Amino acid sequence: MSDDLRSQLLKTGLVDEKQVRKAKAQKHKARKGNTKKKQDRQAPAEPGVAEARRAEQAERSRQKNREQQERAERRARHAQIRELVTTHLAPIPTGDAALDYHFEQGGQIRHIPVTADLQKRLADGRAAIAGLDIRPEKGFRVIPRETADRIRERDPEWPLVIPAETEASPAPDPDDPYKDYVVPDDLMW
Repeated sequence: MSDDLRSQLLKTGLVDEKQVRKAKAQKHKARKGNTKKKQDRQAPAEPGVAEARRAEQAERSRQKNREQQERAERRARHAQIRELVTTHLAPIPTGDAALDYHFEQGGQIRHIPVTADLQKRLADGRAAIAGLDIRPEKGFRVIPRETADRIRERDPEWPLVIPAETEASPAPDPDDPYKDYVVPDDLMW
């Protein structure tokens, strides 16, 4: 009803104030209620859809929890390995006692300072070179072989070089012209 008609009906006494408010509320509900009814009719078409949606959401939640637990376990393992490496480090030699020991890791030639004793231990396989962190750019240090084996058990991806293993593993190329010449382990560059 328009305001003029409403006011005229009120003046004549055909309707009272209560009826005017009721008609206004019904008109408002009719305008606003249509969109909600359409949405309600479309959403619960099948009762199994809601259960499937809940099951799918629960599976996503379980998968996310598993991934978070794996990340936490990996971080804990890395912290344990860092602790192992830092507690079993060989001291870094300085001055005349320092010799550069070159090794390959990740396709790059790297070097660390070692003593003559550490160089022999690396060649014999009694020592290994381990990364200070999972990222090789953090640096490398010499550790005992037993510690390297414990690190390898916990995380095979950790940057770890055991020179005695890497030198023995590659098969000699039959076409190599220098295959008869043996390169000593203590060769100074």
